[in-house]
Amino acid sequence: IDAAREEFLFLSIHEMIVEFSEYQPMPEAAERPNARILCLPAHDRADEVTSAMLAQILERNGFPTLSFSIDGSSPDEWLALIEAGHSDVVCISALPPYAFAPARAMCKQIRERFPKLKVVVCVWGFSGDTTKATARFDRAQPDRLSTSIAEAVKHVQELTRPVPEPEPLVA
Repeated sequence: IDAAREEFLFLSIHEMIVEFSEYQPMPEAAERPNARILCLPAHDRADEVTSAMLAQILERNGFPTLSFSIDGSSPDEWLALIEAGHSDVVCISALPPYAFAPARAMCKQIRERFPKLKVVVCVWGFSGDTTKATARFDRAQPDRLSTSIAEAVKHVQELTRPVPEPEPLVA
């Protein structure tokens, strides 16, 4: 990798490690969701590192999590392995400066194969307008766009938390 991307990678990893220390202990078994979280790198080894780090944090927070490696596999192979359940969530990890194009392509592949699967795209350290960034995904928009580990965990929690049944009105 070039010097600028390498420096960005190391600075981003350092920031993520600092964030790791701020997390609460793993929740009790009764609080654990039934969903599996599938962490996929969008394109390269830098994305793979950040994807694995996210998977580690999600595991610590009580989520059953699988992290996929770039080596010897492709997104098509990952998608063939995924037998997505209705409550599963895919987290696509993408590290700038080359983040949006591969994340968008992977999100599109997932949406075509599993249209109802929940998708969180994680563009680490992105500081721009997330609404405009989400619009760049066209019709294959993710359910959430995260820019930090804390935000990704929050988004996964939102997408896996069961929606309470409305209380019947009593006359």
